Amino acid sequence: MVGIEANYIDINSFSVIGNLTDIFIPGRNIKADCGEDGFKFGGILSTSYGDNLTTVNLTPNSDDLTNDLIQIWYEVSPHMEDGRPIVRADTRPLDTQTYFTCRGDDSTAGIGLGKALRWDWSDDDDLYEGDDVPFGFKCKQIDISFICPLYPKDGAIYFFDCPWGCFVEMWIVAPAGSYYPNPAGGIPASALGLPGKDMYAYASDDTPVSKYINNHFLYGSCPMGDELNAEGCSVDPIPPGWILRGRIYTLTSDNTSKGFASFETYRCHSVLLPGQTIDSIH
Repeated sequence: MVGIEANYIDINSFSVIGNLTDIFIPGRNIKADCGEDGFKFGGILSTSYGDNLTTVNLTPNSDDLTNDLIQIWYEVSPHMEDGRPIVRADTRPLDTQTYFTCRGDDSTAGIGLGKALRWDWSDDDDLYEGDDVPFGFKCKQIDISFICPLYPKDGAIYFFDCPWGCFVEMWIVAPAGSYYPNPAGGIPASALGLPGKDMYAYASDDTPVSKYINNHFLYGSCPMGDELNAEGCSVDPIPPGWILRGRIYTLTSDNTSKGFASFETYRCHSVLLPGQTIDSIH
């Protein structure tokens, strides 16, 4: 176990200086040196970071901390509450659940009630007419977003009656008004209250930061789904409110093809439990 100076907040929580959320992770056991009150033992329930402090909340069955708290010791390998070590072979981040969806969230209506990544060339919905649409083609642009962090993994594209030349592209997009990592940006992480020495830029317009699918051709029909598989999920989640943007290109003469996309992801919330609100899970 390794020790670090800590500050008492209440009987179930404490803080440490800096962003140590990668150390004080849910499921890890701790030993607290409370001076004259002796050692207290417990497990980590949740952590948060802000104002250069990591706040750690303990599980309800942990020993009560005292205001004589001096130092916290944490185990090198996290354990479950019953003492069994956590051994992970998959890529699902701790405290997330598997979530399959064709639809984003809606910040008002709720989880899974947003726009679907689905298109139908019998109508003119979602038309995109940018200069980057190839000559002889037309394009639909569909944006979906989520209200909590999202870790993308695998996916599939289902399509019907697509002409030769039809293709799909997808991006992860930082929405206008947000900040995104950019080595050429002029904003250091510290100016945004973030740890590390990374540089950031301000998105004055919707700004693609990663291309998820590049020029993936569709032809004919694939009712069982054209799978796009990955060995693991993304390391960093898509932040809440960021955009998964899909563009579907087809010939200008196409008025019949259609399709949709499905995603396998990991996220912390897939439903709102009784008493929870959208704001409470951001």
